[in-house]
Amino acid sequence: MDFTDLMKRFGVDVAAGTLAGAAVTPVISAVDRALAENASGKAQLWESFFGSLREYGSRPIQYLRGPQFAYIWLIYGGTYIAANGVETFCAAGKMDPALPKWVATSTTNTVTCIVKDRAFAQMFGSSVPTNVPLTAYAAWLSRDFVSMGVFFTAPPIVGKYLAREYMDGDEDRGYYTAQVILPLALQTVTTPLHLLGYEIYNNPKGTLADRVSFLQKDYFKNVSIRMVRMAPPWSLGTIGNRELRSGLLSALGLRPLVTSQPVYHVSG
Repeated sequence: MDFTDLMKRFGVDVAAGTLAGAAVTPVISAVDRALAENASGKAQLWESFFGSLREYGSRPIQYLRGPQFAYIWLIYGGTYIAANGVETFCAAGKMDPALPKWVATSTTNTVTCIVKDRAFAQMFGSSVPTNVPLTAYAAWLSRDFVSMGVFFTAPPIVGKYLAREYMDGDEDRGYYTAQVILPLALQTVTTPLHLLGYEIYNNPKGTLADRVSFLQKDYFKNVSIRMVRMAPPWSLGTIGNRELRSGLLSALGLRPLVTSQPVYHVSG
């Protein structure tokens, strides 16, 4: 593979990741704003969510130019670009991309999620923007740590069990079923960690009883909207990224490189 060919492929990687990231951003940004505003008391959860969608529809240019779009686009566009670029690099060097892609997407997604969480807490919090306490960062990092462990450790194990017990030994079907279900089920655990960061920011002097009371409030509504949030990046986004990448490569007369199964870390 010559240098020009490699640069074309990296260009495709960036273009596909950028477009796929933009496609999933509206729903995700509406969910994250709703969670932040509900946590601060500025707006009710679903009222904020649907209000954001109406705002996007009535003033799309203003939305696309705003920070709410930019932060979410940074997360998912950056994650998809990282995955694509590592895959191309490893394929060119005839290396197994699984571990490098996991490291690249985990690092990119976690760092950009923390940046976004800080910004959303300040934009949609209950007080004048101030410094985010370290304990809030700890809550968000714990969310991502738990997510990484489950997303990458559990699906193969659970998938094999499902295949053996319920799917006539079809391990691919078992794996994909587990990969879809587990991130959704995990929201029952990670949603409180996500919201705890906002609670610490909005109420830095709160007691343990205050924290527990806050997390109990609207628990099921918060979990349900977090489940809605997981669908775009884990299904539509990853599929769209792959299809866009394949189509752009074909349009440039470049054959796809054979690599291993895609690995992403999408948490936040």
